[in-house]
Amino acid sequence: MNYDVFYEILDYNKLHDRLDKIVHNPNNKFKVEECDDLGESSCGFPLKHYKIGKGKKHIIYFAGCHGNEIIGVDFITTLMHNLALGKGLFKNFKEDEYTIDFIPILNPEGFYTTTYALKSILNSSCKDLEKYCHDYFLAYKEDDLNVKNINDLLKDICKELNYLDKSEKIINKFWHYFKNYDYLTKNNILNYFKLYNVDHDKLRMILDDLIIKYFPSMNIPILKKHQMMLNNVSLNVIPSIDKNHQKLIDKLANIYKENLFPLSTLANFYANGNGVNLNDNNPYYYDIFKNRLEEEKDIYAKGRENNILISVKSPIGMPNYDMTKPFVYEKENVALFNFLTNLKNNNEYYLLFNCHGTGGLLYARCINNEEFSQKNIELANIYLDKIKEVYQKSNEDTIYNIMPKGNVITGVGDVLREEYPYAFLLELSKMGGNPIGPYGDKKNHYLTMVSNMEALMSILK
Repeated sequence: MNYDVFYEILDYNKLHDRLDKIVHNPNNKFKVEECDDLGESSCGFPLKHYKIGKGKKHIIYFAGCHGNEIIGVDFITTLMHNLALGKGLFKNFKEDEYTIDFIPILNPEGFYTTTYALKSILNSSCKDLEKYCHDYFLAYKEDDLNVKNINDLLKDICKELNYLDKSEKIINKFWHYFKNYDYLTKNNILNYFKLYNVDHDKLRMILDDLIIKYFPSMNIPILKKHQMMLNNVSLNVIPSIDKNHQKLIDKLANIYKENLFPLSTLANFYANGNGVNLNDNNPYYYDIFKNRLEEEKDIYAKGRENNILISVKSPIGMPNYDMTKPFVYEKENVALFNFLTNLKNNNEYYLLFNCHGTGGLLYARCINNEEFSQKNIELANIYLDKIKEVYQKSNEDTIYNIMPKGNVITGVGDVLREEYPYAFLLELSKMGGNPIGPYGDKKNHYLTMVSNMEALMSILK
Protein backbone atom coordinates (compact mmCIF):
# COMPACT_ATOMS: atom_id res chain seq x y z
CA MET A 1 0.00 0.00 0.00
CA ASN A 2 1.50 3.28 -1.14
CA TYR A 3 1.29 5.40 2.00
CA ASP A 4 3.80 7.01 4.32
CA VAL A 5 3.20 6.00 7.95
CA PHE A 6 5.48 7.42 10.61
CA TYR A 7 6.36 5.32 13.63
CA GLU A 8 7.21 7.90 16.27
CA ILE A 9 5.58 9.49 19.28
CA LEU A 10 5.13 13.17 18.58
CA ASP A 11 6.08 15.80 21.12
CA TYR A 12 5.90 19.60 20.93
CA ASN A 13 8.92 19.99 18.64
CA LYS A 14 8.32 16.90 16.49
CA LEU A 15 4.69 17.86 15.94
CA HIS A 16 5.45 21.37 14.76
CA ASP A 17 8.30 20.14 12.59
CA ARG A 18 5.94 17.63 10.95
CA LEU A 19 3.26 20.25 10.36
CA ASP A 20 5.78 22.69 8.88
CA LYS A 21 7.09 20.04 6.48
CA ILE A 22 3.56 19.09 5.42
CA VAL A 23 2.60 22.68 4.65
CA HIS A 24 5.79 23.46 2.72
CA ASN A 25 6.46 20.15 0.97
CA PRO A 26 7.30 21.04 -2.66
CA ASN A 27 5.99 17.63 -3.80
CA ASN A 28 2.44 18.26 -2.61
CA LYS A 29 -0.20 17.47 -5.23
CA PHE A 30 -2.87 19.30 -3.23
CA LYS A 31 -2.18 22.59 -1.48
CA VAL A 32 -2.14 22.62 2.32
CA GLU A 33 -3.35 25.95 3.68
CA GLU A 34 -2.63 27.08 7.22
CA CYS A 35 -5.79 28.91 8.26
CA ASP A 36 -6.43 31.38 11.06
CA ASP A 37 -6.36 29.72 14.47
CA LEU A 38 -9.78 28.60 15.69
CA GLY A 39 -9.00 30.20 19.03
CA GLU A 40 -6.71 29.44 21.92
CA SER A 41 -6.51 27.14 24.91
CA SER A 42 -6.88 28.21 28.52
CA CYS A 43 -3.09 28.76 28.66
CA GLY A 44 -3.02 30.66 25.38
CA PHE A 45 -1.75 27.90 23.06
CA PRO A 46 -3.18 28.38 19.55
CA LEU A 47 -5.78 25.92 18.30
CA LYS A 48 -4.23 25.32 14.87
CA HIS A 49 -6.38 24.80 11.77
CA TYR A 50 -5.31 23.59 8.33
CA LYS A 51 -7.23 22.68 5.21
CA ILE A 52 -6.79 20.84 1.92
CA GLY A 53 -9.24 21.40 -0.93
CA LYS A 54 -11.52 24.25 -1.97
CA GLY A 55 -14.94 22.63 -2.25
CA LYS A 56 -18.15 23.59 -0.49
CA LYS A 57 -18.45 20.22 1.28
CA HIS A 58 -16.37 20.45 4.45
CA ILE A 59 -15.13 17.34 6.24
CA ILE A 60 -13.69 18.08 9.65
CA TYR A 61 -11.08 16.01 11.47
CA PHE A 62 -10.10 16.94 15.01
CA ALA A 63 -8.11 15.08 17.65
CA GLY A 64 -6.51 15.56 21.03
CA CYS A 65 -9.72 16.27 22.96
CA HIS A 66 -8.06 14.09 25.60
CA GLY A 67 -4.42 15.06 25.84
CA ASN A 68 -3.26 11.50 26.47
CA GLU A 69 -4.80 10.16 23.23
CA ILE A 70 -1.71 11.00 21.23
CA ILE A 71 -2.38 8.56 18.40
CA GLY A 72 -5.23 10.84 17.24
CA VAL A 73 -2.81 13.72 16.67
CA ASP A 74 -0.45 11.32 14.91
CA PHE A 75 -3.27 10.07 12.66
CA ILE A 76 -4.53 13.49 11.61
CA THR A 77 -1.06 14.71 10.66
CA THR A 78 -0.37 11.42 8.83
CA LEU A 79 -3.64 11.88 6.94
CA MET A 80 -2.68 15.46 6.06
CA HIS A 81 0.73 14.34 4.77
CA ASN A 82 -0.63 11.55 2.56
CA LEU A 83 -3.59 13.51 1.23
CA ALA A 84 -1.40 16.48 0.32
CA LEU A 85 0.94 14.22 -1.66
CA GLY A 86 -1.93 12.34 -3.34
CA LYS A 87 -0.70 9.00 -2.00
CA GLY A 88 -2.66 5.80 -2.64
CA LEU A 89 -6.38 6.38 -3.04
CA PHE A 90 -5.87 10.08 -2.38
CA LYS A 91 -4.75 10.56 -5.96
CA ASN A 92 -8.49 10.61 -6.72
CA PHE A 93 -9.34 13.28 -4.16
CA LYS A 94 -11.74 15.87 -5.63
CA GLU A 95 -10.35 19.12 -4.32
CA ASP A 96 -12.98 21.22 -6.14
CA GLU A 97 -15.80 19.35 -4.41
CA TYR A 98 -14.41 18.82 -0.89
CA THR A 99 -12.48 20.73 1.73
CA ILE A 100 -10.86 18.67 4.49
CA ASP A 101 -10.40 20.73 7.66
CA PHE A 102 -7.74 19.51 10.09
CA ILE A 103 -7.65 20.54 13.75
CA PRO A 104 -4.70 18.42 14.97
CA ILE A 105 -5.04 19.20 18.70
CA LEU A 106 -8.12 20.49 20.48
CA ASN A 107 -6.37 20.18 23.86
CA PRO A 108 -2.74 21.23 23.39
CA GLU A 109 -2.19 21.54 27.16
CA GLY A 110 -2.99 17.90 27.84
CA PHE A 111 -1.07 16.72 24.78
CA TYR A 112 2.05 18.73 25.63
CA THR A 113 1.94 17.65 29.29
CA THR A 114 1.65 13.98 28.32
CA THR A 115 4.37 14.04 25.68
CA TYR A 116 6.82 16.17 27.66
CA ALA A 117 6.48 13.64 30.49
CA LEU A 118 7.13 10.80 28.02
CA LYS A 119 10.36 12.41 26.82
CA SER A 120 12.59 9.77 28.41
CA ILE A 121 11.25 7.08 26.04
CA LEU A 122 10.63 9.21 22.94
CA ASN A 123 14.18 8.92 21.66
CA SER A 124 14.39 5.14 22.02
CA SER A 125 15.26 3.06 18.98
CA CYS A 126 12.29 1.72 17.01
CA LYS A 127 12.73 -1.77 18.46
CA ASP A 128 13.10 -0.56 22.05
CA LEU A 129 10.14 1.80 21.67
CA GLU A 130 7.86 -0.97 20.40
CA LYS A 131 8.87 -3.30 23.26
CA TYR A 132 8.40 -0.65 25.94
CA CYS A 133 4.99 0.35 24.57
CA HIS A 134 3.93 -3.30 24.33
CA ASP A 135 5.00 -3.90 27.93
CA TYR A 136 2.91 -0.88 28.91
CA PHE A 137 -0.04 -2.29 26.96
CA LEU A 138 0.26 -5.60 28.87
CA ALA A 139 0.52 -3.81 32.23
CA TYR A 140 -2.54 -1.76 31.33
CA LYS A 141 -4.51 -4.92 30.49
CA GLU A 142 -3.37 -6.60 33.70
CA ASP A 143 -4.49 -3.62 35.76
CA ASP A 144 -7.87 -3.71 34.02
CA LEU A 145 -8.26 -7.41 34.81
CA ASN A 146 -7.21 -7.01 38.43
CA VAL A 147 -9.75 -4.23 39.00
CA LYS A 148 -12.49 -6.27 37.33
CA ASN A 149 -11.67 -9.37 39.38
CA ILE A 150 -11.62 -7.45 42.66
CA ASN A 151 -14.94 -5.80 41.79
CA ASP A 152 -16.45 -9.19 40.91
CA LEU A 153 -15.10 -10.65 44.15
CA LEU A 154 -16.75 -7.85 46.13
CA LYS A 155 -20.03 -8.31 44.24
CA ASP A 156 -19.98 -12.03 45.10
CA ILE A 157 -19.40 -11.18 48.77
CA CYS A 158 -22.33 -8.74 48.73
CA LYS A 159 -24.53 -11.32 47.05
CA GLU A 160 -23.67 -14.01 49.61
CA LEU A 161 -24.31 -11.59 52.47
CA ASN A 162 -27.56 -10.16 51.01
CA TYR A 163 -25.99 -6.75 50.48
CA LEU A 164 -26.27 -6.69 46.68
CA ASP A 165 -28.35 -3.50 46.70
CA LYS A 166 -25.46 -1.71 48.42
CA SER A 167 -22.68 -3.29 46.36
CA GLU A 168 -21.88 -0.23 44.22
CA LYS A 169 -21.28 2.00 47.23
CA ILE A 170 -19.34 -0.74 49.02
CA ILE A 171 -17.09 -1.22 45.99
CA ASN A 172 -16.47 2.51 45.47
CA LYS A 173 -15.59 3.01 49.14
CA PHE A 174 -13.39 -0.09 49.08
CA TRP A 175 -11.10 1.40 46.44
CA HIS A 176 -10.85 4.69 48.29
CA TYR A 177 -10.12 2.83 51.54
CA PHE A 178 -7.22 0.87 50.03
CA LYS A 179 -5.97 3.38 47.45
CA ASN A 180 -2.46 3.50 48.94
CA TYR A 181 -2.00 -0.27 49.13
CA ASP A 182 0.02 -2.40 46.72
CA TYR A 183 -1.48 -5.79 47.66
CA LEU A 184 -4.44 -7.00 49.70
CA THR A 185 -4.83 -9.92 52.06
CA LYS A 186 -7.80 -11.87 53.34
CA ASN A 187 -7.54 -9.96 56.63
CA ASN A 188 -7.69 -6.62 54.78
CA ILE A 189 -11.03 -7.64 53.29
CA LEU A 190 -12.37 -8.98 56.59
CA ASN A 191 -11.42 -5.78 58.36
CA TYR A 192 -12.98 -3.64 55.66
CA PHE A 193 -16.35 -5.38 55.98
CA LYS A 194 -16.35 -4.62 59.71
CA LEU A 195 -17.52 -1.19 58.56
CA TYR A 196 -20.83 -2.81 57.59
CA ASN A 197 -23.43 -4.74 59.55
CA VAL A 198 -22.82 -8.05 57.81
CA ASP A 199 -22.59 -11.64 59.00
CA HIS A 200 -18.84 -11.73 59.67
CA ASP A 201 -18.75 -15.40 60.65
CA LYS A 202 -20.29 -16.31 57.30
CA LEU A 203 -17.88 -14.00 55.48
CA ARG A 204 -14.91 -15.68 57.17
CA MET A 205 -16.18 -19.10 56.08
CA ILE A 206 -16.74 -18.23 52.42
CA LEU A 207 -13.89 -15.80 51.78
CA ASP A 208 -11.09 -18.27 50.95
CA ASP A 209 -13.16 -19.89 48.20
CA LEU A 210 -14.21 -16.54 46.77
CA ILE A 211 -10.63 -15.25 46.69
CA ILE A 212 -9.35 -18.43 45.04
CA LYS A 213 -12.08 -18.09 42.39
CA TYR A 214 -10.56 -14.82 41.14
CA PHE A 215 -7.00 -14.98 42.49
CA PRO A 216 -5.87 -18.63 42.68
CA SER A 217 -2.52 -17.64 44.20
CA MET A 218 -4.35 -15.76 47.01
CA ASN A 219 -2.24 -12.78 45.95
CA ILE A 220 -4.52 -9.78 45.33
CA PRO A 221 -2.64 -6.96 43.54
CA ILE A 222 -4.08 -3.48 43.83
CA LEU A 223 -1.13 -1.43 42.62
CA LYS A 224 -1.32 0.14 39.16
CA LYS A 225 1.50 -1.28 37.05
CA HIS A 226 0.79 0.96 34.07
CA GLN A 227 1.19 4.02 36.29
CA MET A 228 4.40 2.70 37.83
CA MET A 229 5.96 2.28 34.37
CA LEU A 230 5.66 6.04 33.82
CA ASN A 231 6.72 6.97 37.33
CA ASN A 232 10.05 8.59 36.52
CA VAL A 233 8.67 12.10 35.97
CA SER A 234 8.31 15.30 37.94
CA LEU A 235 6.71 18.72 37.59
CA ASN A 236 9.93 19.88 35.93
CA VAL A 237 9.01 18.12 32.67
CA ILE A 238 7.49 21.27 31.12
CA PRO A 239 10.14 23.72 29.83
CA SER A 240 9.66 27.48 30.22
CA ILE A 241 9.75 28.13 26.47
CA ASP A 242 7.25 31.00 26.48
CA LYS A 243 4.45 32.57 28.53
CA ASN A 244 1.99 29.83 27.46
CA HIS A 245 4.29 27.12 28.77
CA GLN A 246 4.77 29.09 31.99
CA LYS A 247 1.00 29.32 32.45
CA LEU A 248 0.77 25.57 31.99
CA ILE A 249 3.54 25.02 34.54
CA ASP A 250 1.65 27.18 37.05
CA LYS A 251 -1.65 25.38 36.42
CA LEU A 252 -0.05 21.95 36.80
CA ALA A 253 1.64 23.04 40.03
CA ASN A 254 -1.80 24.03 41.34
CA ILE A 255 -3.36 20.69 40.34
CA TYR A 256 -0.56 18.65 41.97
CA LYS A 257 0.12 20.90 44.98
CA GLU A 258 -1.70 18.69 47.52
CA ASN A 259 -0.08 15.45 46.27
CA LEU A 260 -3.46 13.91 45.50
CA PHE A 261 -2.24 12.24 42.30
CA PRO A 262 0.72 10.07 41.36
CA LEU A 263 3.20 12.11 39.33
CA SER A 264 3.08 9.35 36.71
CA THR A 265 -0.27 10.84 35.66
CA LEU A 266 1.65 13.71 34.05
CA ALA A 267 2.45 11.17 31.31
CA ASN A 268 -1.22 10.21 30.93
CA PHE A 269 -2.93 13.59 31.20
CA TYR A 270 -6.51 13.72 29.87
CA ALA A 271 -7.57 17.19 31.00
CA ASN A 272 -6.67 20.70 29.93
CA GLY A 273 -4.73 23.08 32.15
CA ASN A 274 -7.87 23.98 34.08
CA GLY A 275 -8.28 20.37 35.15
CA VAL A 276 -11.35 19.99 32.92
CA ASN A 277 -12.05 16.95 30.76
CA LEU A 278 -13.08 18.48 27.42
CA ASN A 279 -15.28 15.51 26.46
CA ASP A 280 -17.10 15.66 29.81
CA ASN A 281 -17.37 19.45 29.49
CA ASN A 282 -21.02 19.68 28.47
CA PRO A 283 -24.21 20.65 30.36
CA TYR A 284 -25.70 17.14 30.26
CA TYR A 285 -22.81 15.42 32.00
CA TYR A 286 -22.36 18.42 34.30
CA ASP A 287 -25.86 17.79 35.70
CA ILE A 288 -25.18 14.05 36.10
CA PHE A 289 -21.90 14.74 37.88
CA LYS A 290 -23.37 17.45 40.09
CA ASN A 291 -26.09 15.05 41.25
CA ARG A 292 -23.41 12.50 42.13
CA LEU A 293 -21.55 15.12 44.15
CA GLU A 294 -24.64 15.64 46.30
CA GLU A 295 -24.40 11.97 47.35
CA GLU A 296 -20.63 11.43 47.30
CA LYS A 297 -18.04 13.81 48.68
CA ASP A 298 -15.21 12.26 46.67
CA ILE A 299 -15.62 10.83 43.18
CA TYR A 300 -12.89 8.68 41.67
CA ALA A 301 -12.33 7.48 38.12
CA LYS A 302 -13.40 3.99 37.12
CA GLY A 303 -11.43 0.90 36.19
CA ARG A 304 -7.65 0.91 36.09
CA GLU A 305 -7.52 4.55 37.19
CA ASN A 306 -9.83 4.31 40.15
CA ASN A 307 -7.12 5.71 42.43
CA ILE A 308 -7.47 9.12 40.75
CA LEU A 309 -9.87 11.66 42.22
CA ILE A 310 -12.03 13.44 39.61
CA SER A 311 -14.24 15.60 41.86
CA VAL A 312 -11.42 18.17 41.99
CA LYS A 313 -9.17 19.56 39.27
CA SER A 314 -7.26 16.51 38.20
CA PRO A 315 -5.28 14.78 35.41
CA ILE A 316 -8.51 13.13 34.24
CA GLY A 317 -10.63 16.19 34.83
CA MET A 318 -14.07 17.41 35.85
CA PRO A 319 -16.97 18.54 33.62
CA ASN A 320 -16.61 22.15 34.80
CA TYR A 321 -13.73 24.27 36.08
CA ASP A 322 -15.67 24.74 39.35
CA MET A 323 -18.51 22.38 40.23
CA THR A 324 -19.99 24.94 42.65
CA LYS A 325 -20.56 27.38 39.78
CA PRO A 326 -22.90 27.33 36.76
CA PHE A 327 -21.76 25.32 33.76
CA VAL A 328 -19.58 26.95 31.09
CA TYR A 329 -17.91 25.47 28.04
CA GLU A 330 -14.13 25.66 28.06
CA LYS A 331 -12.46 27.94 25.49
CA GLU A 332 -11.34 24.97 23.40
CA ASN A 333 -14.89 23.65 23.01
CA VAL A 334 -16.27 27.13 22.35
CA ALA A 335 -13.79 27.55 19.49
CA LEU A 336 -14.78 24.18 18.00
CA PHE A 337 -18.53 24.85 18.28
CA ASN A 338 -18.19 28.32 16.74
CA PHE A 339 -16.32 26.86 13.77
CA LEU A 340 -18.91 24.13 13.19
CA THR A 341 -21.82 26.58 13.60
CA ASN A 342 -20.37 28.86 10.94
CA LEU A 343 -20.00 25.94 8.51
CA LYS A 344 -23.54 24.79 9.21
CA ASN A 345 -25.00 28.27 8.78
CA ASN A 346 -23.23 28.55 5.41
CA ASN A 347 -24.49 25.10 4.34
CA GLU A 348 -20.89 23.88 4.15
CA TYR A 349 -20.86 21.30 6.94
CA TYR A 350 -20.74 17.76 5.53
CA LEU A 351 -19.01 15.25 7.79
CA LEU A 352 -17.02 15.17 11.04
CA PHE A 353 -14.54 12.78 12.64
CA ASN A 354 -13.74 13.31 16.31
CA CYS A 355 -10.60 11.16 16.66
CA HIS A 356 -9.83 9.49 19.98
CA GLY A 357 -7.29 6.87 20.99
CA THR A 358 -8.16 3.24 21.59
CA GLY A 359 -10.93 0.70 21.22
CA GLY A 360 -11.37 0.19 17.47
CA LEU A 361 -14.87 1.67 17.61
CA LEU A 362 -17.02 4.09 15.68
CA TYR A 363 -19.63 5.99 17.69
CA ALA A 364 -22.41 6.56 15.17
CA ARG A 365 -25.71 6.13 17.00
CA CYS A 366 -27.58 9.10 18.41
CA ILE A 367 -29.50 8.94 21.65
CA ASN A 368 -32.45 11.17 20.69
CA ASN A 369 -32.10 11.82 16.94
CA GLU A 370 -33.23 8.65 15.16
CA GLU A 371 -33.03 10.26 11.70
CA PHE A 372 -29.34 11.05 12.16
CA SER A 373 -28.73 7.60 13.67
CA GLN A 374 -29.96 5.82 10.55
CA LYS A 375 -27.90 8.01 8.23
CA ASN A 376 -24.83 7.58 10.41
CA ILE A 377 -25.09 3.80 10.61
CA GLU A 378 -25.44 3.47 6.83
CA LEU A 379 -22.24 5.43 6.28
CA ALA A 380 -20.49 3.80 9.25
CA ASN A 381 -21.00 0.35 7.74
CA ILE A 382 -19.31 1.46 4.50
CA TYR A 383 -16.45 2.90 6.57
CA LEU A 384 -15.98 -0.25 8.63
CA ASP A 385 -16.20 -2.53 5.57
CA LYS A 386 -13.17 -0.71 4.19
CA ILE A 387 -11.34 -1.06 7.52
CA LYS A 388 -11.99 -4.81 7.44
CA GLU A 389 -10.85 -5.09 3.82
CA VAL A 390 -7.49 -3.44 4.57
CA TYR A 391 -6.87 -5.71 7.55
CA GLN A 392 -7.81 -8.85 5.63
CA LYS A 393 -5.39 -7.98 2.83
CA SER A 394 -2.66 -8.17 5.48
CA ASN A 395 -4.05 -11.44 6.87
CA GLU A 396 -5.13 -9.69 10.05
CA ASP A 397 -8.51 -9.73 11.75
CA THR A 398 -10.13 -6.52 12.88
CA ILE A 399 -12.46 -5.88 15.80
CA TYR A 400 -13.70 -2.47 14.65
CA ASN A 401 -17.41 -2.14 15.53
CA ILE A 402 -20.18 0.41 15.78
CA MET A 403 -20.68 1.37 19.42
CA PRO A 404 -24.09 0.33 20.86
CA LYS A 405 -26.57 3.10 21.60
CA GLY A 406 -26.26 4.81 24.96
CA ASN A 407 -29.09 5.86 27.25
CA VAL A 408 -28.09 9.43 28.05
CA ILE A 409 -25.91 12.17 26.59
CA THR A 410 -22.63 12.19 28.49
CA GLY A 411 -19.88 13.32 26.13
CA VAL A 412 -19.26 16.18 23.72
CA GLY A 413 -19.22 13.51 20.99
CA ASP A 414 -22.85 12.71 21.90
CA VAL A 415 -23.72 16.41 21.82
CA LEU A 416 -22.26 16.79 18.32
CA ARG A 417 -24.09 13.72 16.98
CA GLU A 418 -27.44 15.08 18.13
CA GLU A 419 -26.91 18.32 16.20
CA TYR A 420 -24.86 17.34 13.16
CA PRO A 421 -25.38 14.45 10.74
CA TYR A 422 -22.38 12.21 10.12
CA ALA A 423 -20.60 13.40 13.29
CA PHE A 424 -18.59 10.33 14.22
CA LEU A 425 -16.40 9.69 17.23
CA LEU A 426 -13.61 7.38 16.13
CA GLU A 427 -11.60 5.27 18.58
CA LEU A 428 -8.62 4.59 16.36
CA SER A 429 -6.45 1.79 17.66
CA LYS A 430 -7.32 -1.83 18.42
CA MET A 431 -4.51 -1.73 20.97
CA GLY A 432 -5.61 -0.46 24.38
CA GLY A 433 -3.56 1.60 26.74
CA ASN A 434 -3.42 5.35 26.18
CA PRO A 435 -1.07 7.08 25.77
CA ILE A 436 1.54 4.67 24.35
CA GLY A 437 -0.15 1.25 24.11
CA PRO A 438 -1.10 1.79 20.43
CA TYR A 439 2.62 1.96 19.59
CA GLY A 440 3.24 -1.49 21.08
CA ASP A 441 2.59 -3.24 17.77
CA LYS A 442 4.20 -1.54 14.79
CA LYS A 443 2.29 -3.56 12.20
CA ASN A 444 -1.03 -2.83 13.85
CA HIS A 445 -0.09 0.84 14.05
CA TYR A 446 0.49 0.84 10.29
CA LEU A 447 -2.84 -0.86 9.62
CA THR A 448 -4.66 1.57 11.92
CA MET A 449 -3.35 4.51 9.93
CA VAL A 450 -3.83 3.06 6.44
CA SER A 451 -7.27 1.52 7.02
CA ASN A 452 -8.71 4.74 8.42
CA MET A 453 -7.23 6.81 5.59
CA GLU A 454 -8.67 4.48 2.94
CA ALA A 455 -12.02 4.38 4.76
CA LEU A 456 -12.33 8.14 4.28
CA MET A 457 -11.97 7.80 0.52
CA SER A 458 -14.38 4.86 0.56
CA ILE A 459 -17.23 6.89 2.03
CA LEU A 460 -16.52 9.90 -0.20
CA LYS A 461 -16.73 7.60 -3.22
